[in-house]
Amino acid sequence: MKKIEQYITSYNLDDILIKEVHEKLLIKHYKKGEYILEAHKGTNSIYFIVEGTVEVSCILDNGNQICLNILRPLEIFGDIEYINKEEVLFDVVAKSDVIVILLPFQLAKDYLEDNINFWRFLAIEGNKKLLNTNRAIFYKSTLKAKDIFIKYLEDNGGEITFKSLDELSGRLNISYRNLTRIIKFYINKGTIVKDRNFIKIL
Repeated sequence: MKKIEQYITSYNLDDILIKEVHEKLLIKHYKKGEYILEAHKGTNSIYFIVEGTVEVSCILDNGNQICLNILRPLEIFGDIEYINKEEVLFDVVAKSDVIVILLPFQLAKDYLEDNINFWRFLAIEGNKKLLNTNRAIFYKSTLKAKDIFIKYLEDNGGEITFKSLDELSGRLNISYRNLTRIIKFYINKGTIVKDRNFIKIL
């Protein structure tokens, strides 16, 4: 409870998460690489990121995975599902160790339905995510593969881990052969360093 109060004060959430809900909020930790939400499954909470970074992604019809958004404190997810009462649209994975505050849907309904600050916050965050998602799709369709690769590294704090190059090529929607060429190009240029399943910008 004390930790939640500290986060609420630190992020100036008092007008959004009013005093009456503080003791009913939940706090949860996720390890790097852990799935927080999975597409086409249900959720019953809005997630407030207070520490760490998460990736929002989806699987295309061709089986490739595309990164739609990188979320950091104090961004949220689960809000669209709360508003539209739908199942989760995209996978949400912890890109680092993550701490979130959980606002259960029922709690929001009982205490925050008439709170204009709460709804304004949801509107602002939802619009921000929409713009970022549209930007990500635009980058995928217009940027060269080399630029997509470097931007993905930058969006993830300059370093990434992956199960295999095949998995990474699917995540970036870049062919395996092209990806290996790009990695070799940037290694020779002195831009990145690669160690097995880890790549970092120098």
